[in-house]
Amino acid sequence: MTGLRERKRQERNDVIIDAAMDLFEAHGYEQTTMEEIAARADISPPTLYRYFPRKTELLIALFWKERERMDTVLEEFHRKSASWDAVSAMAGLLYLNNSGVHTKAQRKLWREVMAALLRIHDEATDEFRSIKEHFEKHVERMLRRLRDDGLIAKDAPLPAMMYVLYAVAAENYYRVIANEFKSVEDEKRAMEEQVALVLKGWLPRNP
Repeated sequence: MTGLRERKRQERNDVIIDAAMDLFEAHGYEQTTMEEIAARADISPPTLYRYFPRKTELLIALFWKERERMDTVLEEFHRKSASWDAVSAMAGLLYLNNSGVHTKAQRKLWREVMAALLRIHDEATDEFRSIKEHFEKHVERMLRRLRDDGLIAKDAPLPAMMYVLYAVAAENYYRVIANEFKSVEDEKRAMEEQVALVLKGWLPRNP
């Protein structure tokens, strides 16, 4: 019985988060009220407040759900890119990590999300740490695979490369949500150029 109650609670939790995401994308985070979220989720406001006493807590839950979704997407990319060259594989990983912000509504939403998280920085310490750790886990895995496959040098400084690649991903993420790229193609090209600079000197030399 306990397992059934927990499953139903998780299902309702997911419905609430999905409802909030829909409304945040349609109307913006700041403009959306808790009452509107409750109505979209087909629950009463008191029920919503039992799950999420404040809208910022709902925002943090949305953040974690997006991280889980992205982990699944990146796992699939590791398999898909197994035969790619080093620059294409790493640039593709970084580009994919920034996915979910390519429509106007998504970019507007995540500008608001990041601004809101910054305002509650002390509460969202785990969220900011997770951004870095989430990236590092997948980039380290990719770098090790490239090294083991002979696509980058055996003595390549992986920790330093990972640090710089994190900066590349973060810079391009903020450029995307700030609408600095004219097209997805421009974003991909910029990512590939920056990744090529990071890997330059560590790629195998042609005989």
